[in-house]
Amino acid sequence: MKEYFIDIEADYKQTVKQIWKDFENSNIFSDAEKEYRRYPLLPEKVYKNKLLFIGINPSFTKGSTIPEKDKNNDIGFYSEQLDQSKKDIPYFEKIKEVANFCKTEWTHLDLFFLRETNQKIIEKLSLENIEFLNAQLRISFEIIEKSEPKLIIVSNAFASEFFGKMKAKHHLLNNIWRSFDLFFYNDERKNKKSTFNYEIGTYEIELNNKKIPIIFSGMLSGQRALDIGSLERLKWQSKMILEGKKMK
Repeated sequence: MKEYFIDIEADYKQTVKQIWKDFENSNIFSDAEKEYRRYPLLPEKVYKNKLLFIGINPSFTKGSTIPEKDKNNDIGFYSEQLDQSKKDIPYFEKIKEVANFCKTEWTHLDLFFLRETNQKIIEKLSLENIEFLNAQLRISFEIIEKSEPKLIIVSNAFASEFFGKMKAKHHLLNNIWRSFDLFFYNDERKNKKSTFNYEIGTYEIELNNKKIPIIFSGMLSGQRALDIGSLERLKWQSKMILEGKKMK
């Protein structure tokens, strides 16, 4: 029987633990008050042929404690709720809201597995410890490709840069992450052909020799979340794409 999900724990547990071991002497792990960084966190499974949401990294709520099972295993795994009726982590509630509007099932993956609430830490690492991030990105993009998503929503502006947005900002681009060609319009002088699909209003990237639509969005929840109008447009556009409808 064909598997309908990627078993992240079974397939990637040892690889991720080895990354943390390889970089255990990095400055990122030197702060005794940030012990939680020593225990990467990933989903147990990423489902195939779903609406795939991409975040930047798992957060860590101040005052929380790392579960003993995560400490014992040096790594943690969480189970995402595909059951739309159940309430769980607030972060996932907006994801469910979008998926419910689209009448589709969803799945989720963070590009990085480092528990950290302050996103600026990831930005700092992109300048100071590229290889630590790149080791995680190789896994993330492999999972994304294996998941064969119907549509990808990148719900974090900084995460979009690791797909190839804002290339001019990163002079070490090719050494940091997988860089897709994201051109909004044709530029004959630079021999660049648009990868923006104007019929559906978003970019497309190639995965498994197929063009997959990808929407670059802001955060769905939290202090910097999308305003109501932007969220409504995201819902409408996602539904149109998933239903195979064009916008012109």
